Amino acid sequence: MSAPEAEVQEGVAGQLRLAGPLTAVTAPSFRSRVCEAVRDGQVHMVIDLRAVTALDAAGIAALLEARRVLEAQRRGTLVLRANAVVCRALKDTGTIAAFALWTGPGI
Repeated sequence: MSAPEAEVQEGVAGQLRLAGPLTAVTAPSFRSRVCEAVRDGQVHMVIDLRAVTALDAAGIAALLEARRVLEAQRRGTLVLRANAVVCRALKDTGTIAAFALWTGPGI
C-alpha cells in the first residue's frame, strides 16, 4: 500500500487533502506532511478527509498528533473535513470530541 495522496494548498488556512486509507501503513507519511507544513510556517490547517476510505488506530493517533503539533504553535488550529467513515471511526473510539469537524460544503 502506498501513502495517501496529499496536497497542501495555501490560503487563509493551509489545506491537506487525503485520499485512500489512513492506517498504520500511511500514517507516517501523513505525520511528515503535517510537520513539513508547520516547519513552513503553516499554523492553521484544514485536513480534508472526505476521500479517506479507512481509518484505523494508527491513523487516529496521527490525527491526534497533528492536533497536538498544530495547537502547540501560537494560535495554531486544526479542522477536519470528515466523511462518514472518519466520523464513525472517531465516534467509535471516543476521540471525536478532540477535533473540530466540518462535514458541510466549502470551507
